Amino acid sequence: MTTGLARASVRARPSAFAGVFSVLVLSATVVTASVAMLRTASGIPPGQAREAVGAMGAGFTVVTVYLSVFVIAQVMALTVAARARENAVLRAVGALPWQIRRTVATEALCTALPALPVGYGLGFLLAHIWRDGMAAHGLLPPGVPLTVGLPPALAAGGVLFVTSQLGGLLAAHRAARARPVEALGDAAGARRGVTVTGVVRGVGAVLALVGAAVLTAVTAAGPREEVGEHLPLVLLAHLVGVGCAGPAIAQAAARALAVPVRLLTAPRALGGGAAAELAFAQARAESRRLSSAITPIALVVAFTMVKLAALEAVAEPSWVDLFATVLYAAFAACAAANTLVLLSVERRREVALLRAVGAGSWQVLRMLVAEAATVTCAGFGAGAGVALAVTLPLGDAAGASLSALPPATWAGVGAGVLALALAATLAPLPGHLRRAPG
Repeated sequence: MTTGLARASVRARPSAFAGVFSVLVLSATVVTASVAMLRTASGIPPGQAREAVGAMGAGFTVVTVYLSVFVIAQVMALTVAARARENAVLRAVGALPWQIRRTVATEALCTALPALPVGYGLGFLLAHIWRDGMAAHGLLPPGVPLTVGLPPALAAGGVLFVTSQLGGLLAAHRAARARPVEALGDAAGARRGVTVTGVVRGVGAVLALVGAAVLTAVTAAGPREEVGEHLPLVLLAHLVGVGCAGPAIAQAAARALAVPVRLLTAPRALGGGAAAELAFAQARAESRRLSSAITPIALVVAFTMVKLAALEAVAEPSWVDLFATVLYAAFAACAAANTLVLLSVERRREVALLRAVGAGSWQVLRMLVAEAATVTCAGFGAGAGVALAVTLPLGDAAGASLSALPPATWAGVGAGVLALALAATLAPLPGHLRRAPG
């Protein structure tokens, strides 16, 4: 039964599972290229270059597995939440928790199977770019042959299987544990006010931020030459706190932006007063889900700003550092884009209702633009805050001072994040408007 339900769910929601597919393809691409570089390193004479290439390949593989589980669990959780009513009915008619978990895990596996050949092909191309880039910057001996073969495909297949299953099981945890009556109540939106999940997130945010502050102080008091190595860990500790506090950040951003956006979209000026009100109401009501997009945006901004600050301080930027930053930012951007697309896909009935009561296409567009701007400001603000919280006490020792970045860099990162949020939020809109009445 679970296999049939999984296949039917994937066929019924191709747009939802396209996000999971894209993450799995990215994971397979990086793992294939990383393992190919590990095999290539084995053909290099023993020395510093061989150790560097081997360490890079192993490091990218480990980080890719971690990021894949995190991103897949997040995207799958939104996919599971989108069909809360179906899961509630299944639980009410006698479906057991293990059947819900198995269905979600099977859905993830069905998505992973076609992602493997696509990721392997792209990984082959990425490995060539990786090898050529390192050779051009003197990090590899010239003329080193690239070794790919079957082992990268086997490694990528194993990683896709493990990450898809772990991500699917984590995503199905809440839906599987809910009692039938509670599941039906959640699906109908019966829960309001303070919840256990909200309290746990709040306590987790406080503990994570306190722990991050302690870790920052310990790192600052330690040997100066080790600060740079510990900087990514300190960043992640702060970002865990941002992730737990995501709903509160979304609500705060909606309140802070209410006045300026109302002025910019006044009814007489642009006819957008009602659209702005709807956008802020949606941001406050869906703050928990919007936090799933705010956190990866904050991750992109924090890591990118700190890494660019570190590269600005050296005479010759490291190609390897730039390569790593691009890959890590790609995972975080993929998570943010998938979250925003899925949230926008769920708005079909809401858009149809707005069109039915007289809202024009331009008003719906402005509403979604205001929401994307809110998510962008919240994510950029949180990421910049984390970067400042880390670099102010540690930046001088690590050679990563944000004061070294020109204003154009800040503007460029902000514009990139805004473009990502707008593209992901507005992508499903044409289909919604075609189906909507009027």
